[in-house]
Amino acid sequence: MQVRCPSCGRLYSSLIPLTCSCGEPLGITYDYEGVNVSAWRDRKPGVWRYRELLPDVRKVISLNEGGTPLLKAKLGEELGLNVFIKDETRNPTGSFRDRLITVALSYGLPYAENGFVVASNGNAAASLAAYSARAGVDAYTVVPRLIESGKLNQIVAFGAKVIRYGESVDEGISYAEGLAEGKGLYNVTPESNIIGLEGQKTLAFELWEELNPTHVVVPTGSGSNLYSIYKGFVELMEIGAIEEMPRLIAVQAEKCSPIASEILGVEPRAEPTKALALYVKNPVMKELALRAIHETDGTAVMVGEDELDLGQRLLASEGIFAEYASAVIVPALLKLAEENYFERDDRIALIVTSSGLKGHYSETREKFSIGGTKLDILRLLSERVMYGYEIWEALEKPLKYQAVYQHLRELESLGLIGESHRKGRRVYYRLTDKGRKFLETLSE
Repeated sequence: MQVRCPSCGRLYSSLIPLTCSCGEPLGITYDYEGVNVSAWRDRKPGVWRYRELLPDVRKVISLNEGGTPLLKAKLGEELGLNVFIKDETRNPTGSFRDRLITVALSYGLPYAENGFVVASNGNAAASLAAYSARAGVDAYTVVPRLIESGKLNQIVAFGAKVIRYGESVDEGISYAEGLAEGKGLYNVTPESNIIGLEGQKTLAFELWEELNPTHVVVPTGSGSNLYSIYKGFVELMEIGAIEEMPRLIAVQAEKCSPIASEILGVEPRAEPTKALALYVKNPVMKELALRAIHETDGTAVMVGEDELDLGQRLLASEGIFAEYASAVIVPALLKLAEENYFERDDRIALIVTSSGLKGHYSETREKFSIGGTKLDILRLLSERVMYGYEIWEALEKPLKYQAVYQHLRELESLGLIGESHRKGRRVYYRLTDKGRKFLETLSE
């Protein structure tokens, strides 16, 4: 793999941005003539199965991502269509971003002097936290104030540094770039370094091996996944595996629709949506996403807030628990089917990008929500070691004594507190380094 600007000739080896400093768009290419797809069949499923079309790395950091199930949808039978669901919730941290991070982190290890950083609305941050823990390196995650607690809990549990910045992920991209420069971190934000997109494109390779779809329906926020899938299919054409591109269909929430609005010729909106992972007001990769749609003769669909619960319920009836940002694909499918957009023999792939366990409603359902009483306990233990009854008295809340121990067990299981010492039957608790970092994060 070599990346040289076709305009000015500048060579890139570590951080590869979307465009060269001269303004020319950059792309990663390979020796396509040397690719033998039959070799793929002898390897285990997963991202690194397709290593001839991935960047060279010294050491692969993997949690066995990729190779996710493709399920025939019952809903398709009701519609009289061939509909299949690609279930990316089955990746190690529950989202498609594991494909991005395994490649970006493995490639970036030699350049990560002091660790890694990513600007993310949650999924990529949780993934980086997990893979950095696996690699034994530090991770910094820049996430917006509007983030689902399920994702935040993942990041904290894996021990990454959390920096809350801005209302949406758009504002965190430049902050992460500054942090990378100031602290000597390797930036894996896809808008700042497109290496990770090479991992995401493997979703297209799997779809080709399993289905060779005619249409791919993709939840779209930043546009990076849509473009990655497009690049994967372009490379399949380069190596002669396919002769025709599938149509790519971008799905956005009506409240935040910078890409879909342009395709559909309507006024865009940029408001917070329940599908928080799609809340990207000014996507840096918008032009690339639009190119992917136009060049595959695809389209876009916008989904209302009142349709999100329906999408989630219908996916649940297929045995898949998806977050709202993924559930948009179902009402989109229904709308297109009603418009007779599909032919009977089409092969339609719906991409479920992330698990419902990460969703915004986790604030009420998530067992390990960090807030309220748990936060009060962390703050008490930041001052001194204490035992359970002592903590209960200090809380000064109408709370059962036994409930304090439930909170203590959950905080201990997250690694935020630990046993300091025992005196008789009393167990004294202390704040761990992870717990202290978590409190520091909240004060920033």
